[in-house]
Amino acid sequence: MNEKDLEVAEKIGHFVRQFPPVWQDYQDWLIAIVSSREDLQKRYSDGLATLIFRWRLLYFGIYISGVIGRKTVVQVLIKLFRQQRAEDNTPGLAQGVVAPLSPAINRTDFILQRAATLLAVAELTLCGLAALTGVMLAFYYQPTAVGAHASLSAIAHQVTNGNLVLSLHNIAGNGLIVLALVQIVVMFLGRQFMLSWLTAWISGICLTLAAIGLSWTAIILNWDQVGFWRFKIELSIIGSLPAGSVLREVLAGGTAINTLTLQHMYTLHSYVLAIAALLLSAIHLTAHFFQEQFWTSRMASGEWRPPGDSRTV
Repeated sequence: MNEKDLEVAEKIGHFVRQFPPVWQDYQDWLIAIVSSREDLQKRYSDGLATLIFRWRLLYFGIYISGVIGRKTVVQVLIKLFRQQRAEDNTPGLAQGVVAPLSPAINRTDFILQRAATLLAVAELTLCGLAALTGVMLAFYYQPTAVGAHASLSAIAHQVTNGNLVLSLHNIAGNGLIVLALVQIVVMFLGRQFMLSWLTAWISGICLTLAAIGLSWTAIILNWDQVGFWRFKIELSIIGSLPAGSVLREVLAGGTAINTLTLQHMYTLHSYVLAIAALLLSAIHLTAHFFQEQFWTSRMASGEWRPPGDSRTV
């Protein structure tokens, strides 16, 4: 870690100081990032410590830029409304328009929080749908090199509504990945990085990784040409990593891709990752429900009013 990183931190601090309200709220955050430099050097290697430090600065810069931009837009809107009311010769409304606009930032946070809760509900629903359809498919699927492709073909063409169940399982799995990634973006924009959001953050990130893992372990379960060679290439990539040869043998059950590999992936997909995804989605939704109680208490105390309420604050 060199002194250029500290110079970058100083430039960021100098930029934020030009906006006193923002600097007053977030100066402790930047100070904590800079003060963590020595601790990072003690705990990690120089390269990793530099990477973590620069990532924290980047995160801080992106978020502060968003906060400054959002507050600037709100101020410009307030100014435009005031000018418009003044031109219309309605003095009383020029001051009254500030009341519904003043809690605009809180309204944005509330909307993002509600969106995050709804996404968490959708994620749990997709997890439940994927689990239910997965159990139904397990009655007919054979995790063997000889019977895997034939059993899936039988499910799709011979079992009543088998193709529908198989399609729902695939759609639920892919949709879970999309919603989990969108959820992370929504949580980032909603300032859900603080300690009170720790459970939602950790469960959300782990749920995203579990969803991606479910998709990855399903590559070989079809036992077709595309899935076989794709899985073989990705195993080769894993084997090129440090200690990757051991991980590759654990996943594949040896040096070759065979029935044992299929059974390993089926176990990871159907039991380990599936159960983990269900638990994480439930924990994630519970964490957001607790945050909903926070907003409810704020509204009850009069600190914030829902969108559309024209009463002054």
